[in-house]
Amino acid sequence: MNWSSLRSTSVRWALLLIVGGAIGFGLSYFGRTTEPNGQGAPVVVTTTITPGGTPALEKTRSALAAAAETGDYEGLRPYIGDDFSYTFGGPVEGGPIAYWQELERTTGERPLDTLVAILQMPYTLSNGIYVWPWAYTVEDAAALSEHERELLAPLGSDDELFAGGTGYLGWRAGIRPDGTWAFFVAGD
Repeated sequence: MNWSSLRSTSVRWALLLIVGGAIGFGLSYFGRTTEPNGQGAPVVVTTTITPGGTPALEKTRSALAAAAETGDYEGLRPYIGDDFSYTFGGPVEGGPIAYWQELERTTGERPLDTLVAILQMPYTLSNGIYVWPWAYTVEDAAALSEHERELLAPLGSDDELFAGGTGYLGWRAGIRPDGTWAFFVAGD
């Protein structure tokens, strides 16, 4: 590869990263390399751009969603640190996983299904932590658009998710930029 083709490839990548970051989705670069025999071979390079987030954050979000989607509580365990918050009451014997499993046995709650749903929603950045869903920072259900209500519908009704004067109280998950899972809680 000569300097001029490297330079144009670098320029192409820079433009893709800038445009991709502004648009906020994964991009694929389709180009051609020149082989020693002069024949062009197609090249496909895929990169995922996490808008506003970090690769560590996206890695954790993806791993949590994958474990939750398959019902793999044990797959969540490596992401649960000592400072992880899962309930507003005191610690539960057996920790977060035991707590969520008890919720499944004794209530209509399905914490893993909820985790999958919220990690697929838009997020917000609050006090240095990325929080799903974005509604975490919404103070009153009246401020929601119809589209936002539709996005939140799988989590419950406005009355269930918002208490008068207290803001969003539904399930929410937070991940720090370094990929540390900070919390997965509901209520106040």
